[in-house]
Amino acid sequence: WLGSCRIHCSIHRGEYAAENALWLDPQCASAYVGLSNLYSAAGRWDDVAKVRKLMMDREVKKEPGYSWIEVNNEVHNFFVEDR
Repeated sequence: WLGSCRIHCSIHRGEYAAENALWLDPQCASAYVGLSNLYSAAGRWDDVAKVRKLMMDREVKKEPGYSWIEVNNEVHNFFVEDR
């Protein structure tokens, strides 16, 4: 939902969606990240900083992204910047 708002430059709808998502779950990291991405795509860097600060103030942590692959019936996870 926030990703499509970013693609279509619909900041008002994205803010509305994020506001409702955060009302339902104030610890939802994806709502903060999506809103931050929406603002950054629009060049609204002050708003990006506000969202990130709000995330830090509320101690919301984003889980790192990872990929996985199964080899010989064994699953291997690869996190961002793994070597």
